[in-house]
Amino acid sequence: MQSDFVVLGQIVNASVVQTAQGAVVIDTSSTPEAAQEVYAEATRQGHVLFVINTHEHGDHLAGNSLFACPVISSRKAREEMLSNTSLASVSLPTITFDTRMDLFIGEKVELTHFGGHCPGASVVFFPERKLLFVGDLVFNKRIPYMGMAEFTTWIEALSVLETWNAEVVVPGHGPMGGKEVLTEQRRWLETFIEEVRTWSVGGLSQEEIFVRLLGRHTVVERWHPMLRRAVALALGERLEDSL
Repeated sequence: MQSDFVVLGQIVNASVVQTAQGAVVIDTSSTPEAAQEVYAEATRQGHVLFVINTHEHGDHLAGNSLFACPVISSRKAREEMLSNTSLASVSLPTITFDTRMDLFIGEKVELTHFGGHCPGASVVFFPERKLLFVGDLVFNKRIPYMGMAEFTTWIEALSVLETWNAEVVVPGHGPMGGKEVLTEQRRWLETFIEEVRTWSVGGLSQEEIFVRLLGRHTVVERWHPMLRRAVALALGERLEDSL
């Protein structure tokens, strides 16, 4: 069944996909108000089969508790949710997978765990529709959150996804597009790492690199610690060493 899908949200993308057997919700938004919008759209379309969390970050989980259906994520994402005390009120996934899970709900839906952006990062692919939801592996038209980045894994994941037969790509943040958004994100990350390492070899301290990055990218103040950690991670330092 080749039916419609809806992407909701301005900051965080949450999506509702209608299938022949019911609706699938992919992420549940960042605030109670936005989550209610996702819930209203999903239930308007009828029976909700599953909620799928693309990863463990709280800005994608606010509406989990609104749904009575099973919630699916990678096993690693659920483990990360359990270990994060700030997510104590979030309804956790009830079904998990390690590397891959297929759903058959009138059409095949492929869930694949990659990591990279964060330990539990996964994608959701509707191959018949050539429709790919990549969560926060892609921030389209904005700087990505890199505070938990495993850069090599992240870039490898995007390289693999570029080979998939997808025509529509829905990122975790920013407007949807085609496969070019995968390429653009990969190249952005590669450039970020190259610049940070070149500046470090050239004698700049991590704080000086951070200041230079602020001059190149629009980063809200609450993300400054993230950017400092990203510099350390790009230089191959352990995260705890940068705190």
